[in-house]
Amino acid sequence: MTARAAACPARQTTRIRERGPKQRGASAHEDGRHRRCTPSLCLVSHVSVRALSLNIGAAAPPRASTILAWLRRRSEDVLVLTETSRGDGTRLLLDDLEARGYKTFSTVEGRDRGVAIASRIPVHSMLDDRLSLTLPWRVSGVVLDTSPRIALIGVYVPSRDRSPLKIARKEAFITSLLASIRDLSPSLRNHLLLAGDYNTVARHHLPRLPGFFPYEYALHEELEELGLHAAHELRARGSQPHSWVGRTGNGYLYDYVHVGKALHSCVERCDYLHGPRERRLSDHAAVTVRLRIA
Repeated sequence: MTARAAACPARQTTRIRERGPKQRGASAHEDGRHRRCTPSLCLVSHVSVRALSLNIGAAAPPRASTILAWLRRRSEDVLVLTETSRGDGTRLLLDDLEARGYKTFSTVEGRDRGVAIASRIPVHSMLDDRLSLTLPWRVSGVVLDTSPRIALIGVYVPSRDRSPLKIARKEAFITSLLASIRDLSPSLRNHLLLAGDYNTVARHHLPRLPGFFPYEYALHEELEELGLHAAHELRARGSQPHSWVGRTGNGYLYDYVHVGKALHSCVERCDYLHGPRERRLSDHAAVTVRLRIA
């Protein structure tokens, strides 16, 4: 264990819990799961948490099937799917994940887009009733039954054009999101993962993108003031990543995982996976993060 890893405060309080007879001498997966575990039953608690966020673009069943084929090869414990819909493609994705042992939590309203969380780590409680959002179906929140408990909020921030109505809608949503995070207890906020498609870039984004409003840049700045840092910056490897490419060829970093300050030193890696975008499963890259909590 490195000095940085040893500094993680979460690891100092983690207890291993077992189901059934005690297993002696059994080793674990690389991702911290027991070799005898299945997605729905694990004989020892997770010592790491792997999370992945992907914008599915309200996929219809044919594209949803190809997304599923890609997800079946992934080993993440927790998934955040953004731009979900009430359509058959989203239902296909969620039904398949549930059949594989994930518990799913989905929010969507009418013809708007929403977000879904799928977790094969047991969920201690829901967070939705502690969040006050202008568009509540664009956020889903749970508290994972880890030690220590980790809060997870999946978010799909509205996009906008130049119309005053959509500008105001997006600003009001971001304001309510920040207020909801601010109102969480210090323990939950410090152990929070915020993941999803923010539809905004940071002020220091490369290349510089001056076409955003101050409130959009402020989302990133106020998250940092609340102790939430972008996981890819905590484990920077090379140049700034991009997760979406515009018509002019400019790259945009729209998709993030932000990590509460009690978990900063627990982040082992953060990667942007461009396979879904390059294979046209989505127009976004996926972002994945691994935290070591024991």
